[in-house]
Amino acid sequence: MKVDVSWRVTAGGRGLAVTGDGAPMAEFAFGLPAGERVSTLFDELDGLRHTEGAWEACLRHFPSDDGWSSVLSVDNRSPEEQPLPPLGVAVTLAPGVSGWAWTSDTDGFWVIAPASGPCLLMVMRRGFLRAARRTPVFAASVRRGDGLAAGVAAFHLADPEGALRGFGRHQTTLEFSVVAGLEDARGVLPGWLPEPVRAVGDPFVLDLPDQAIVPGPGLQVFTENTTCYLSGTPGHHEVAVHGVRGVQRLQLSVTPDLEPFLADVTTALKSTRPSAVPSATAALIACALARRSIHDPDAALDWLEREDWLARDDVFGPAIAAVVANETLDDALLGAACEAVVALPAQRGRGLVATRCWLAALRAGYPPPALSRVLATVDAADPVARLEAVVLSNGDSAIGEPIARQLVRRLGGSLPGAPMGLPEADAGLAVALLRLVPERWAVREAALAASEKASRLLLADHAAGLHPSYDGLAWMLLGEIGA
Repeated sequence: MKVDVSWRVTAGGRGLAVTGDGAPMAEFAFGLPAGERVSTLFDELDGLRHTEGAWEACLRHFPSDDGWSSVLSVDNRSPEEQPLPPLGVAVTLAPGVSGWAWTSDTDGFWVIAPASGPCLLMVMRRGFLRAARRTPVFAASVRRGDGLAAGVAAFHLADPEGALRGFGRHQTTLEFSVVAGLEDARGVLPGWLPEPVRAVGDPFVLDLPDQAIVPGPGLQVFTENTTCYLSGTPGHHEVAVHGVRGVQRLQLSVTPDLEPFLADVTTALKSTRPSAVPSATAALIACALARRSIHDPDAALDWLEREDWLARDDVFGPAIAAVVANETLDDALLGAACEAVVALPAQRGRGLVATRCWLAALRAGYPPPALSRVLATVDAADPVARLEAVVLSNGDSAIGEPIARQLVRRLGGSLPGAPMGLPEADAGLAVALLRLVPERWAVREAALAASEKASRLLLADHAAGLHPSYDGLAWMLLGEIGA
């Protein structure tokens, strides 16, 4: 399958708009030196020439047989060494398009992936590429401060702490081409790159005898002959690899053991009164209680009983109430939870919650809710909600598989790196649904690989305390039907 990818210069030479078969894919906005003495000239052939004080920046785009190259250079026109000015690019994805990125300062790529079909691969061939914000891996579900919007990512194209010698030049070259799918980006990765996500206690292994390994805070190193073994606490860590091409900075993520982590995090969350926490937080505590991954079950149940979760009229309320009802043998509360989930408007996650209420009712010997009715009333315009209905009803793979493949792309398949502006809540729900993909579907193996990687990254995010809310973690646990 071939796709016609085209691009055009926008924003007076500072941006690019990319389309695939005429449909928007992404927009790139380049950041150039700013100041009071700015002069900008733009020509279709010569590109953008931008001067500010001692700096002269040039942004040009060169067509190739299967794509194009974007070249950003900056010259220090003074005889003295100068701190490099801020140079970067912001990527804004079109609706329905996902993006995945891996950067290490001296190497990196982006994959821009529509829902199906070929992808746009960007490889940094020369220069510098670093995600402006490496952690958290997933965007906060509640945007705070300078946080980027969903579907937006930003990258440095020059070392923000670097300098340039007098009359020197810094240049970054980004090469764009069309590839068949996500996994084509794997050829860009260094052959020595370790598995970037490990369970706590499972070391990262680097065998680079001609390079220096400098671990960042939170990492411990053990050397045996020429092999380095790195281990760390749960969360995200950085290791610097010093070689002939410069310094590569890798992000390594350590995943906590789920059950002890849940016990510790829910203990901390219960210190806040129930009326002051979001429903997703209470759903996380309820899931931990149901699976007995909690230090004091009686205290947790008492905490949950102090709030009327059904009165909030949100999708998490019935799930919480069903757990409390099972724990207290309260048939009236269980009946109210079943009625509430059926009455909810069609939305993502409603099917998962209805299924948990249905199982809770079976355990209690109570008439279950009309699950088939819930799964039959979904938002047809929302592919995630449609996939939810299909996997929970063992429905038509012809409908579900293309959407599952879309979610695999959204989670970056098995590639290392991070998504471009994927909210934590969306990631958790995607993990839950991909784990439920039936064995008979051809996408099953890819779905499990992507969901396993994403779940570990999500846990590392939360272990590092990088998210103010717990929606994604709650969805991930709610998706473990029967737990």
